[in-house]
Amino acid sequence: MRFCDLFISYKIGLKDIKSTIPFTKLPLYRKIFVIILFASAIISSILLMFKQTWASYIPLILGIISMFIFFIIDSLKKNLKVMLNEHYSPYSEKRMQMTIDVLNNYQINIHDFESIDLLIKEAKIAQIQCDYLAPLKKPLKTLAAIIIPIVVYVAEKIGDSTSQNEMIIMVAQIIAIVLLIFSLIFSLTPIVKDILYRDYNKYGELIYDLRQIKLFYAKEDSSSSN
Repeated sequence: MRFCDLFISYKIGLKDIKSTIPFTKLPLYRKIFVIILFASAIISSILLMFKQTWASYIPLILGIISMFIFFIIDSLKKNLKVMLNEHYSPYSEKRMQMTIDVLNNYQINIHDFESIDLLIKEAKIAQIQCDYLAPLKKPLKTLAAIIIPIVVYVAEKIGDSTSQNEMIIMVAQIIAIVLLIFSLIFSLTPIVKDILYRDYNKYGELIYDLRQIKLFYAKEDSSSSN
C-alpha cells in the first residue's frame, strides 16, 4: 500500500458526507438573505445594462445592507448555538469518524502520533506537487505591474476630458461593477478552486483532519481506556 491509496480512500469517504447545508434546512434568516443577495445582484445588473440611473443602484445597496444585517443576526448567541448543535457538530463527528475508519483500515493507530505526523508531512509534499497554478503567479504579477500604470495613464486622460459630474457618475458605475464582480468571484471561488486545484484542497482537508485527531480524538480514546 501507498500514501496515494490512503488518500483515495479518504476522498471516497468525503463523498459520503455532505459538507453543505441544503437550502431547505437553512434557518429562515439565512434563506431570506440568500434570496435577497441573489435578487439584488441580478436586478441591479439588468438595470445597469439597459438604463444607467441612480435607481439602478438601489437593489445593489439593499443587498449590501442586507449583508451587514445578516452578519449581525448570524453572530447572535442563539443562532450560533442552533448552527453548532444542528449542523456543525454532527458534521464534524461524521467526518472525524470517517477519517479514523480510514486510518484503521490501513492499520494506522490514532495514538501513534509519529505515523500521523509522517502522513501530514507526506500530504504537504503531495499538495505542493499538485499546485498547477504556482508557476503562473510570478508572470501574473509581472503582467499586473505592466497593466496598472497603463490603466492609471488612461484614467488621467479620461479625467482631463470629462466634467466633474461625468467623473462622479463614472466612478459610481465603476464601484458598482467592482462590487458585482467581487460578489460573483466570492460565490464562484470555491467552485473554481475545486476545478483548477482538484486534489489541492483535499490534501489540506486531510492535513486538518489528522491534526484534529491528534488534538481531540486520540486523547479521548486514551483517557477512556485508562
